[in-house]
Amino acid sequence: MKDSKTDEEQISIKDASVNSPLKRDESVISSERLQNRVIQRGRLDIHLHQTAAKHLKQGADALNARDYEKAIEEFLQVIQHNSESAEAHFHLGLAYFMLGNYEKAIDAYKMAIACEPSEVVVYINLAATYRMLKRYDEAIDVYERAIRFIPNYPELHSELGAVYSLQGKRNEAVDAFKTAMRLKLKPTKEYRATGTESTEEE
Repeated sequence: MKDSKTDEEQISIKDASVNSPLKRDESVISSERLQNRVIQRGRLDIHLHQTAAKHLKQGADALNARDYEKAIEEFLQVIQHNSESAEAHFHLGLAYFMLGNYEKAIDAYKMAIACEPSEVVVYINLAATYRMLKRYDEAIDVYERAIRFIPNYPELHSELGAVYSLQGKRNEAVDAFKTAMRLKLKPTKEYRATGTESTEEE
């Protein structure tokens, strides 16, 4: 006797196979794909970091050896892998400065500040470059911006005073020098009294 299934029974079997709990949920597959992409991206980031670190060291070595062209090549490689490396932009600026390429040095210092606005040495180098080029207003602007970020750093105020002196602005220079002196003396005074340094405003 022939045991045949009706069309309705066959459709029912197909539906059951589609809705079977053994079939992997698409959300699980999607989650695994996302996880794999994250892992791959993490590996790529590690590789890029290691590559950038290698070029940064080689650039620093070249800078110390006064091979400024080589240093520039290495720091540009770092920036290619990590455009937000303030350290690479800063040292690139140093290399350009030592070669007398002051405009490129200025651009590199500006990029370093954009990446890390609280690094005082970058402001000092940028302002010093402007000062050497007799672009005093721009130097003053740099010092004033730096002071907004780092108000208790004496050298910023003393250098600002020096530029004011070059412009013949005696009163502004005196005020800046007084502020620098107050900041230099205050931590020493408080250190003797409390055993800790403080740069808080009185």
